[in-house]
Amino acid sequence: MKRTGMYILAGVLLAGSILLGPSEVWASEEEISYDQVASEGEQTARQEVGIEGMYPIYGTDVADGVYEIQVESSSSMFRVERAELTVHGGEMSAVLTLGGTGYLKLYLGTGTEAAGSPMEDYIDYEENEEGKYMYRLPVEALDLPIDCAAFSRNREKWYDRQILFRAESLPEGAVLVELPDYETLKREAKERRIEALRAEAKAEEEDDSESGEHIFDRPSFIEMEDGEYAIAVELTGGSGRSTVNSPAGLLVRDGLAWARVQWSSSSYDYMIVGGQKYLPVNEDGYSTFEIPILVFNEPMEVIADTTAMSTPHEVEYTLVFRGDDIMSADETPQAAAKKVVYMAGGIVAVCAMVSLMKKKRRKVQR
Repeated sequence: MKRTGMYILAGVLLAGSILLGPSEVWASEEEISYDQVASEGEQTARQEVGIEGMYPIYGTDVADGVYEIQVESSSSMFRVERAELTVHGGEMSAVLTLGGTGYLKLYLGTGTEAAGSPMEDYIDYEENEEGKYMYRLPVEALDLPIDCAAFSRNREKWYDRQILFRAESLPEGAVLVELPDYETLKREAKERRIEALRAEAKAEEEDDSESGEHIFDRPSFIEMEDGEYAIAVELTGGSGRSTVNSPAGLLVRDGLAWARVQWSSSSYDYMIVGGQKYLPVNEDGYSTFEIPILVFNEPMEVIADTTAMSTPHEVEYTLVFRGDDIMSADETPQAAAKKVVYMAGGIVAVCAMVSLMKKKRRKVQR
């Protein structure tokens, strides 16, 4: 009977562990040791926050009040869904609501500093009505990268993060000092990045020519005369807010297919296709790239780097070039629209000339 009871107890415990699953079998907070720090190899690549040329906006520079504010994060694993900033008497604090429930504690500083600090220096979470985790923390300044370590519940280690509270996201009149021209800062930062990328690409080309190696995917062969055409293209991936013009330009060079792709944003500073990095072919307007078409009528994976949120991010997209929907450049909707505009302009000019001639005739008759 004792043995039977032990079997039953073991079965109950095993069934319970299966129902809960490994992700829900956690140690209690009292049993957790907070002296562990994730190694560099265990952390995701950190994105820079802010833009070169920003300067700190302190609490004395902001009118007292409670504001919704946007927060940049250096890691996609630490996503701030909502932030509320409170300003009172020159002091600022914020309540951050994260997109997940994976962090038990926060610490304003690095993971190494957090591991050596007493428990009372940690910032505990509070659950809101939706079960999401909120953290209340002091804010030294806006437009200033702030070190913020996060303790992972599952891995029981500190992870280094950086956050930045964006002053430009506050309502008009909230900031009492003049803010920098963010668009100019973004443009200058983008230009510096592109120059650096060009230098990097040139160095890689020189290395390839010396070694005689070429590891990048080549454009598809196409049985068409060399020239410029147009091709229907479909885009998926990313947040869904960005699009590309369709049809795109189809460039046939030596029997190989290239595409001239124009985005709906001017914030893309490079694309990666087939392992090769491509820079914009234009300096102003919407970002435009000439990239190889590796395959027709099938998904083609690409990466596009965007600076839309002031911090560069590589985003994965899929392009499908419709090889059965190729047209001459003159047949595109854009070309047809231009013809309509030219025709309308011509009609207006003719009408103006006729009207002018009638006026002259009336003057002569008088």
